[in-house]
Amino acid sequence: MKPETLGKLIFIFAVILTVIGLIFIYTGSYFFCVSRGNSPYYLLMKQIISLFIALIAWYFTYKLFDYKKLKEKRWLWSIYGATLFILIFVLIFGVEVNGARSWIRIGGFSLQPAEFAKVFIILFVAGYLERKWYEIENSYEVFIGFMILVFIPIFLILLEKDLGSAMIVFISVFAMIFITGFRLSYILIPFAIGSAMFFLAVITAPYRIARIKMLFNPLAYFKAPGKSDSYQLVQALVSFAKGGLTGVGIGQGQQKLAFLPLAFSDFIYAHIGEEGGFIVASFILILFFAILFTGLQIADRTDDKMGKFLSLGLTLYIFLEGMVHIGVNIGLVPTTGITLPFVSQGGSSLIAMYIAVGLLMSIAKNLPEKTRINFKEVQRGRYG
Repeated sequence: MKPETLGKLIFIFAVILTVIGLIFIYTGSYFFCVSRGNSPYYLLMKQIISLFIALIAWYFTYKLFDYKKLKEKRWLWSIYGATLFILIFVLIFGVEVNGARSWIRIGGFSLQPAEFAKVFIILFVAGYLERKWYEIENSYEVFIGFMILVFIPIFLILLEKDLGSAMIVFISVFAMIFITGFRLSYILIPFAIGSAMFFLAVITAPYRIARIKMLFNPLAYFKAPGKSDSYQLVQALVSFAKGGLTGVGIGQGQQKLAFLPLAFSDFIYAHIGEEGGFIVASFILILFFAILFTGLQIADRTDDKMGKFLSLGLTLYIFLEGMVHIGVNIGLVPTTGITLPFVSQGGSSLIAMYIAVGLLMSIAKNLPEKTRINFKEVQRGRYG
């Protein structure tokens, strides 16, 4: 397969998911919009506008921006400074939505800076590892300093009460550190710090403990809408049960009318399960695994160290967001506000995701024509 084809495949998968999203955003939101006095197309049109902006951002990162510039010191620290700025800004001036203080309202639009911060953190870590790999490898002091830089923005995301986003960033960054080949103690340090942070985040918030408990017996915690209980989870599971294998038909679902909350965003996968059934829900799952497989191929084939770190981090970022959302909807993961990448209604997430796709495509177009090791040539050389 030609190198650039790998990047184009990820773009195709993203576009397919986006088209599916537009269909189910409309069917999942029209009752919600009309009940609030808006046009039935209100959220659909907002998503289309966001998609237009996302495609501009994608084109810029793919065609006009050289990701290798991120190795330069001025770019590296500019990205880190921008990350801290937007996260601190939202803590001071942001508004709380669904329990998380991670939104900024500008006119009639809302932005979620943490979505862009996720990509920026991955960019910073990839660039820093490229520039400082030798110093980090040979000095605990430098490594600890690096860990402090990494965990500051993750801690700020936790302060926004966005545990899901913090967890996704941590896993993506941890994987990037893991493939560097650093000594085992270097791998255990961030794992221990991250585990401690998330443990404290859970035990200091009773509602998070309740969300974990309800996974084992949702009906025991079932009460009424708006409570810290299993209402959302139960309604999501009912949606899948109603959908069965082939679904009740696009636009024919009943759960979105008064039962399933946020059928166009946080629980769009359950809405798809009702109207599209197991077949469409499985197709979406397959697309995310296709993105994972293709992204890992890009990471494996690149000879550029930063490209390897960056492609791995961005691929896991996209894939893990998808898996967390799906896990929430089917009752395997505690309820969070993580959207389904490319599918859920949400402009900030959509734009950030297409920036990630553009960067992956930028890496792919710089891949060598052949993999680093040609196994057939090795065999011929070894065995004559």
